[in-house]
Amino acid sequence: MSAYSFDAMVQRILSVGLMSQQQIGELQAEIRVPRPTANLLLDASLRRGWITNYQIERLNSGENRGFFFGPYKALYVAGAGTFARVFRCVHRETDEIVAVKVLRARFSENVAFINHFMHEAKLVAELKHPNIVPVYSAESQGLLHYMAMEFVEGQTLREFLKIRKKVDVKTVIQIGIDACSGLDYALRIKKLPHRDLKLSNVILSSTGHAKLVDFGLASIAQGKVGQDIPFLRNQQSIDYIALEKASDSPKMDPRSDLYFLGCMLYHLLCGVSPFLETKDKAKRMDRGRFFDIRPIQQVEPDIPGVLSALINRALMPNTEQRYQKAGEMLADLRSAARRLETSEGSAATVASLRIGQSADRQERIEKLDTKTILIVDSNPKTQASLKNLMEKLHYKTLCINSPDDVHKIFTEDDLSAQCILFNGQSLGLRAVRAFNDFAQYRGLRDVGAVLILDVGQTDWAESVKPRKNRIVMSMPIKIKEIRDILEQMFASEE
Repeated sequence: MSAYSFDAMVQRILSVGLMSQQQIGELQAEIRVPRPTANLLLDASLRRGWITNYQIERLNSGENRGFFFGPYKALYVAGAGTFARVFRCVHRETDEIVAVKVLRARFSENVAFINHFMHEAKLVAELKHPNIVPVYSAESQGLLHYMAMEFVEGQTLREFLKIRKKVDVKTVIQIGIDACSGLDYALRIKKLPHRDLKLSNVILSSTGHAKLVDFGLASIAQGKVGQDIPFLRNQQSIDYIALEKASDSPKMDPRSDLYFLGCMLYHLLCGVSPFLETKDKAKRMDRGRFFDIRPIQQVEPDIPGVLSALINRALMPNTEQRYQKAGEMLADLRSAARRLETSEGSAATVASLRIGQSADRQERIEKLDTKTILIVDSNPKTQASLKNLMEKLHYKTLCINSPDDVHKIFTEDDLSAQCILFNGQSLGLRAVRAFNDFAQYRGLRDVGAVLILDVGQTDWAESVKPRKNRIVMSMPIKIKEIRDILEQMFASEE
């Protein structure tokens, strides 16, 4: 229940700039009761999507700050840490969704903290890699200090693991490849370690890509700022300090990041951390935490040997026996992915060829209200664009990053999709191979497939095997062309 009257709430909304006078007028016309209340106004605004629960709480609390950070309007709190809070925001002019990290008020007048915060923004803004969450801009305005970053739709690995309990081998390897690729870039190109690698600092996007976040302690690792703040010095992960002390390795050793990447992969596969997780500083500094780790094959005997060997090497307390460079570990992760794919490929193909043999499949298809398009695209931006287009054309969508996962989708549910869109722009020749392979799946010949080729890929069309519902399209493509192709494809099936 709001303590404000209707008129007082209108004035608050207008004064903080959440809505225009025209929007207020529309809400007043909608409510149409003799004595409107502030709650009726807020409920109507919420239904229209013009306001959020976070903003309502701020309005009712009497606060005039926290609605905008520069050009960004705060929608809700997405996360909170010791130094800062992260908001999901929208740019008031472009409508771009971003994450805005805001330094907490209790640190907003401390010059050393501010320098540390802004230096973090500068460091990460220089990192341009698909597996590192980018920083777009940073500003200091009086007591307000913030940085705008990409907002990643997804969840941290800690949140992901909390739901899954344990994560399958293929997913863990891909997460490892993504995280290690980001580390390799930051260390090799910018000579910048992460220094706080853990499950909560890796975000798994809704498209299945792992992205590193929070290079804040890298400022201290570089020794440029933060050294005059005892609290900051204590935060440069105790686990890193303890590891380097236990293994008698140099301070700020870049190989420490690879050790803790191994810890993350172990934790994801087994559902338990390789060592005791505690807030007790004395226990975290205990040398035995790093020397008494139980080998992963004893915890999870079914893990493939190639992967358990990789993780055991990453977790070697002796730094000379550990991976020396992120590139070495990345190469082994990619090799493990290829070996596992090869060993599973024949069995998976056989399973795929048997999909859809049930006699009632056609009857179940006819009962579907809406057709589903499976989008196979490894580029998040083009995948999102295709998804939006399909939904505008009134199709349901399902998105995956790898053509290798198509057989899994249909093994789990033979009605998962009625058409597959392979995007050769991002997948290259993998899209062509997958397009041809899918044509061999018995029992799925009623599932259409569209292969999209880029301008420079038109020669590949000669190697595909088109059929009535197997269509090849070359860029540039008009929306009308895609719409007509899909309508014709589904009409011929019926």
